[in-house]
Amino acid sequence: MKQINLFLIISLFIPASFFSQIMVKSEVKEATVFSNKAQITRVESVKLDKGNNMVKFLGLENSISSNTIQVSGTNGITVLSNVVKTETTLKSQQPRNIRILLDSIAVIKRSEALLYKEVKNLEFEKNAILYNKSANGTNSGFNLDNMIDLAEYYRNNLNKLDAMIYDKNIEVTKAREVKRELNVRLNKLGYKARTTVMTIEVISDKVQTVSMKLVYVANNIGWTPFYEIKTNGIGSNVKAICKAKIYQNSTVDWKNVALTLSTTSPTNVGTLPTVHPWVLRFQSDRRKYKSKGKSQNQYFNASPQSNRAYTQSVETAAYDSKSMSNYTVATDNMVSREFNISLPYSINGSNGKAAVELETFDMPANYLYYAAPKYNCNVFLIANITKWEQYNFLPGSANLFLEGTFVGTTFINPNATEDTMSLVLGIDKNIVITREKIKDFSRNALLGGKKKVDMGIQITVKNKKNVEIELMMEDQVPISSDDAIEISIKDISGAKKEDDTGKLTWKTKLKAGDSKIYKIKYEVKYPKNKPLSNF
Repeated sequence: MKQINLFLIISLFIPASFFSQIMVKSEVKEATVFSNKAQITRVESVKLDKGNNMVKFLGLENSISSNTIQVSGTNGITVLSNVVKTETTLKSQQPRNIRILLDSIAVIKRSEALLYKEVKNLEFEKNAILYNKSANGTNSGFNLDNMIDLAEYYRNNLNKLDAMIYDKNIEVTKAREVKRELNVRLNKLGYKARTTVMTIEVISDKVQTVSMKLVYVANNIGWTPFYEIKTNGIGSNVKAICKAKIYQNSTVDWKNVALTLSTTSPTNVGTLPTVHPWVLRFQSDRRKYKSKGKSQNQYFNASPQSNRAYTQSVETAAYDSKSMSNYTVATDNMVSREFNISLPYSINGSNGKAAVELETFDMPANYLYYAAPKYNCNVFLIANITKWEQYNFLPGSANLFLEGTFVGTTFINPNATEDTMSLVLGIDKNIVITREKIKDFSRNALLGGKKKVDMGIQITVKNKKNVEIELMMEDQVPISSDDAIEISIKDISGAKKEDDTGKLTWKTKLKAGDSKIYKIKYEVKYPKNKPLSNF
């Protein structure tokens, strides 16, 4: 044991140049994807020399968290250290098609440089002739014959030089265009001038081939859940398909990677809550009114937005005949939920996206129609799902489909405290509601120092569908904020009334073709010299 420890200590002081350097190209084998990062696993066979070895894993992700790196190997090798840094990518490390392009670009660059030099030499020659012409004109006397000879010489040679310079500039332009096109092709192939390298110092007691395993966390990768919720309407179950949007910008392409999706994060252990003093204080004088029942904004409303669901990746298209959730196994761990996907996935390392189907829930639902005609005379179809917490929903957006037609989006919040999940599926134009004032009852009068207002409202509901429906309708009567405001309710057609809010609720069943009339009548008295602000 002492000999081994001494060997390790001595090895720490050996310069890196004395280590046997081994270049390793590897592929991502497994990836556990968290919400905003992923744990990457690479396994590769490496041939080691006896003694000290420097193993360089090339082409890794550019956003590795160095404190998460784990290196292990078979046959009792000793790992001394690991360092991650960015290095210039050697030409020999590039794929063959990229090396060919790089050679072509080098040839074009040389040709461009030589052509450019030729242009400069021709321009120098032209300038020398022009200078000689100027010198001759200054130092020699006038001679008509000499002048004619010189003019012919300059004309022939200067025109020839200008033509040559022009042609060479055209060739330079063409060379630059070819070089640009080759660089475009190079970028499309994913050429990287620099690469992330993990250098691992390893000691081996013999010449051997070992299996080295790298496990580390990389950023710029993550996933979010989303849903497709489908129903055929009254009498049918609601089908919820949970899917995952996976994104990755790690700069490394994934090819047939075994995926696991996790709902937790490896670097987020959380912060313990602190219990602070709970001090009771008097409320302000301003009265507040809160509804005890379910208000409309508690429903999972469908907003008419575009369907943002990702298109399933091409790599899994061959399996579309089956539900993709057949290839996913969900596991509940101590603090997370994991989805193990048996089909391998290939995702680009630059703006790569994929969609994975995780689970499918088939949920019984009760359907009813809802309307609040004081604010909107449209009638909304609602699917109520009880005991929905048993389905292990994850927080995420949902696209809603009624009878195969996209009706909008909503957000699923599994932390909601309501016992029933209510999904708004859209407006049904076959149920017609009108709300109008009852003219014979509605009037204003003065009684001494008070103003009296009698108000009557008639609501008519007609079911034009060929099936019986269940309808919940809400309206309201005013409530007083001052003893000087007197409100007397005359008629609410059997509605359930909340005294502290004035909300009226009717629940009724309406047969096909039937109609019903509901009336609201009330009386308000208040001082005539104090007009009401919102009446």
